[in-house]
Amino acid sequence: MKKSSFIKYTVGLASIAMIFTVFTSSAFAAQSTTGSSTALTKIITRGDSAITARISAMNTLETKVQAMKNLSSSEQSSLTQTLQTNVSNLTTLKSKLDADTDITTARTDTKSITADYRIYALVNPQVNLLAASDRVTTIGGMMTTLGTQLQTKITTAQSAGKNVTALQAALADMTTQVSNAETQAQSVVSGISSLVPDQGNTTVATSNKTALTTARTDIKTARTDLKTARQDIKTIVQGLH
Repeated sequence: MKKSSFIKYTVGLASIAMIFTVFTSSAFAAQSTTGSSTALTKIITRGDSAITARISAMNTLETKVQAMKNLSSSEQSSLTQTLQTNVSNLTTLKSKLDADTDITTARTDTKSITADYRIYALVNPQVNLLAASDRVTTIGGMMTTLGTQLQTKITTAQSAGKNVTALQAALADMTTQVSNAETQAQSVVSGISSLVPDQGNTTVATSNKTALTTARTDIKTARTDLKTARQDIKTIVQGLH
């Protein structure tokens, strides 16, 4: 092969190699961009779903708070404000997340959903326990009213010559059980109504967890007390008949 032909041949191979390299690099870059875009979309979609679920849960909790009859107006207002603030902040976060253009930022925003908005760790159990406490207090009030009516009937029966010793004892026990249940219910309110999200603070997180655990025990005890009070009522009613 002549020298000039060899040079042309070599230059041709180099050109082909360069074209192939450029083509391969472009294809890889396009593939990488597509992959990144898909991953970003998945992160945003997952984050949006988590935010929507939390907003829905908080709206449900706000309805529960508004329905509470025995919570003080200041406690009720404070809980409502907390829920509404979280809904507003999460709505803003969703807009930011939807506008994210890189994976790192999207992951950071998605992580903040669980780190900064402790709806499932604190707010959800907090409101549900307060609602349970509210029901205990409401039922306790109804039983107290019934107790007054039963006392009237017992007194009437006694005046008619009936031995009401057992009935009077049952009524006294009912009164005690109701009082105990209401005390437990108030303990729940005092213990958890002012809790705030830990925002990643382990000390606050531990304190919140302890308070919620204690509140659950108090509610369980209160329900047992009311169950005993119901049995006392049943005993009195049957005795009067």
